[in-house]
Amino acid sequence: MQMYLADCQFPDIDNQVKAYKLFVEAWENGEMAKADKTDKFEMLFRVHAPGEGRVVCLCKALSDKEVFEHFAPWRAKFGIHMEFTPVTSCQNIVDYHKDLFKSMNQ
Repeated sequence: MQMYLADCQFPDIDNQVKAYKLFVEAWENGEMAKADKTDKFEMLFRVHAPGEGRVVCLCKALSDKEVFEHFAPWRAKFGIHMEFTPVTSCQNIVDYHKDLFKSMNQ
């Protein structure tokens, strides 16, 4: 599965408050836990900077379809601007560079 870094920015305080009302409800009733871990998607972490109207997430997904399915409802309902970046783990970076260095005879 591919890891993705999601940088999410609320457009304004009104949408942020509305989104957090839904988030609190989904967190407390267990809906968020179900959505955060499936066989094709897993939220690895989610951190909040509420003073900046920002949420940053690291997730892994089978494909971009699962990323879309998880995040699109939040964007559609609250106008959240989202940027997704495919990212790589430290172990993968080590493995990839070992192969690179080997191919370069270094």
